[in-house]
Amino acid sequence: MPSSHAGANPGLKRIFGQTAEKEGVTLTAIRRRAQRQLSKFGVFAREQLDARGITIPPGVGLVGCHNCALTLDGEHPQAEALYAWIEGNVKLAKNFKEVEVLFEMLRAAEHPGQTEPVNSCFHIGLTSAGPVAYFQEHLCTPQGNA
Repeated sequence: MPSSHAGANPGLKRIFGQTAEKEGVTLTAIRRRAQRQLSKFGVFAREQLDARGITIPPGVGLVGCHNCALTLDGEHPQAEALYAWIEGNVKLAKNFKEVEVLFEMLRAAEHPGQTEPVNSCFHIGLTSAGPVAYFQEHLCTPQGNA
């Protein structure tokens, strides 16, 4: 059975770095990796949005829920173009999910044993100041009516 200690697990060591070798995976390592992935996601998303002529501001909210596809959260004057960008964009969904998983790990490590509400969903807000990630209760609605 594989060890959960990063020093004995090359996969965890690759994700969280050398400092994890002696101490295991630390909260600081998870937080650092989550922030780095969020920043990379922000750069990726802005490049794709710029290529489509979608401007920020206003900010763009993305939400991913357990039982729903990645979608636009809230209103935006270029919503139609944003839905076209999101729909079927596998790379966007993959990058979003990578950030989400790291923030889920961070939330679980910061609040061990705490049960999250069923309708708590992961959000990324793309703003002119950079991306922000957070969890918030969200009721899934059909695309175009978030």
